[in-house]
This record gives sequence, C-alpha cells and structure tokens, in this order.
Amino acid sequence: MSTYDLLLTGGHLIDPSQKINGKNDVGFKDERVVEVSGKLDHALAEKVYTISDKIITPGLVDLHTHIYWGGIEPKDYARRCGTNTTLDAGTAGAGNFAGFREHIIKPTRPRVLAC
Repeated sequence: MSTYDLLLTGGHLIDPSQKINGKNDVGFKDERVVEVSGKLDHALAEKVYTISDKIITPGLVDLHTHIYWGGIEPKDYARRCGTNTTLDAGTAGAGNFAGFREHIIKPTRPRVLAC
C-alpha cells in the first residue's frame, strides 16, 4: 500500500496561510494533502508528476459564476480554473432556490455557494 495516491514534485508552492513560498513536493492521499516537504520519496507514491515549471497553491475562489442545470458543470469548471469554491451570483431565486440547493449545491464537489 502506498503512502500517497499522487505526488506532485518540484513545483513552486505558494501557501500564505502556512508561510510557504518555494520549491516543494506535495503528497496527496484520498484527494487531500497529507504531506509537504522539500523532497518526498517517489517510491511511496502510486502516481508521480514532475511539475517543476508550475505553481501549486491552495484552491482559489471564483467570486462570480452562474452555475445551474444545463449551464456550467461545476466540477469541470473548477478543474479548468483552479478553483475549489464558486459563488453563484444569483442564478437561482426564490422560485427555484430549493432545487438549486438540493440538486446543485449539496451534491457538488467542489463547493458551490449562493449569494
């Protein structure tokens, strides 16, 4: 059994909350970061991607989206944009908010918030 499902190696990690700004490896298990270090053992990972020309940062928040059935698919959109949270800017209103909450917000990962 491997320690990491995925290991990103050699990327430039920027994480202001941890005061990190430099070259690091990031290990993931079950879609969560489990270890960050200057050098992690590649043999402990199922998949290893060398990303020396890339930036790694915690998920970003998109402050203005319109996500609803038949429109933007939140998971694909988030993956393309590097976001882990999207704020829907008024797609649903009083007449359809209950459906929006049950069919879009609750089952969707990444997180969708309504404003």
